[in-house]
Amino acid sequence: MEVTLRQARKEDSMQMLQVYNNCTEQFVGSASRTLKSFARMLRRKDNINWVALDNQNRIIGYISARLEKRLNRGEFREIVVDSKHEFEKVAKPLVEKVNTVFMEKKTSSIIAGSVRNLVYGKLFPPLGFFESESTDVFMYAILNVQKFLNELLPVFVNRLKQFENWKGLAQIECENHSILLQRTTEEVQPIVWTNEPINFKIILTRELLIKLIFGIADPVESHRSGQLKVVTMESSNTVNQLLKTLFPKKQFLIMDYW
Repeated sequence: MEVTLRQARKEDSMQMLQVYNNCTEQFVGSASRTLKSFARMLRRKDNINWVALDNQNRIIGYISARLEKRLNRGEFREIVVDSKHEFEKVAKPLVEKVNTVFMEKKTSSIIAGSVRNLVYGKLFPPLGFFESESTDVFMYAILNVQKFLNELLPVFVNRLKQFENWKGLAQIECENHSILLQRTTEEVQPIVWTNEPINFKIILTRELLIKLIFGIADPVESHRSGQLKVVTMESSNTVNQLLKTLFPKKQFLIMDYW
């Protein structure tokens, strides 16, 4: 099948949303998209958006990139291909096209986050890209531990709400920074400080924290191996349930840049 390319237009929102939904239904953690979010993406002047068409002129894939003018840097944001088509065959011409656009604009650098997509390793190295740990999402996420914990606080509140059979004060401590969660019969709420005893305390490193958040590490196994420390009087069964509730093993393969 021959694939043709053209720049995305505002009237493409519906087809692009359909392609996105077809692609992401097999993944955990897909961002919630609507027609409005695609329309907004297509309106932004610093975005570079191209679509791939089949021989019936239907959109079967798209690429969304951005020119970060302040840094004079090109950024590959999202490459999406309908699950009924071969990812590499459709994505390759899209990547090559946008890479050419960035070069024509004389950007000083170009980045493409892999988002744990192994196919990216086939698309970008032939264009001169190389892997760099310094631009990995894990590096960015843990530069400020307390800020990162604060951003995760609503996530942990919602997760702890699911464990209805436990009440008490929970603390997650990462390299001398921490957040506190108070679970009562009625609700779960974050608190800034208390002199009450902690019922369940987790102590871990920033590296393990990010692995747990992205579903790369198992919380129960991390506890057994000593990588994660728990201070509590709870039973081992309750400890394991709390760990699984706070750190469900899910992989967030679709990142929401919008």
